[in-house]
Amino acid sequence: MKTLPWLFSMFCLSTAAMAQNYQYQYPTDPYSSTPKPQSNYQSPSSYSGGGSSKLLTYGSLEARYNYYDFEADNLDNSSGFAVGLRAPLFKPLFLSFGLNWMQGVNQKEQSFDLTTLTGGVGAYLPIASRFHLFGEAGLRFDISDGELSNLNPDSFAVYMRPGVRFAATEKWELAASVLFSTTDNLDNNVVELNSYFALLSVLDLGLGVDFSEDVSTYHAGVRLRW
Repeated sequence: MKTLPWLFSMFCLSTAAMAQNYQYQYPTDPYSSTPKPQSNYQSPSSYSGGGSSKLLTYGSLEARYNYYDFEADNLDNSSGFAVGLRAPLFKPLFLSFGLNWMQGVNQKEQSFDLTTLTGGVGAYLPIASRFHLFGEAGLRFDISDGELSNLNPDSFAVYMRPGVRFAATEKWELAASVLFSTTDNLDNNVVELNSYFALLSVLDLGLGVDFSEDVSTYHAGVRLRW
């Protein structure tokens, strides 16, 4: 799908341009959560580096509802859920785990379930206090059940996910990533766009959409971070 790389590249360019409005000088430790602003930059108190760094943590637990819009004409749209866990190691590494469940029915009333488990390790690079590059890689295991012929039985795959995170304000984060996977089941290559808004000091509301050639996923949920 030619629109997927275009969507991701446009999102990255726009967030990088926005990040240039917040130029910070690296501290001695580039992974410090309290970078010092450059001497020629006057940072408004409502956009302090320390506030935005609270959003861009790598310890979080997220749960969300998914609505699946299948590209195949013979599959009805359906619902599911996902859970994701990030656990920080020593800087700049973190662990990542996920569970995703979807179900569907085709026009012949044949139903299927697909449960996806992932586990991997990632690393991040704070280009600025508000703008991070990150990437992760790991294993994926699909558990399928049902009568859909183009789903493979239980199988392992390898995945990679490069991406960017940008704290537009102290309470608003934008994130984009591309998921590459060796699986043949549905969402093997996915462009992921997410937005998070801080409801409480450690609790965020998340909204987003994932695009792939097989299915578009619209999702909403909550994220607990530390």
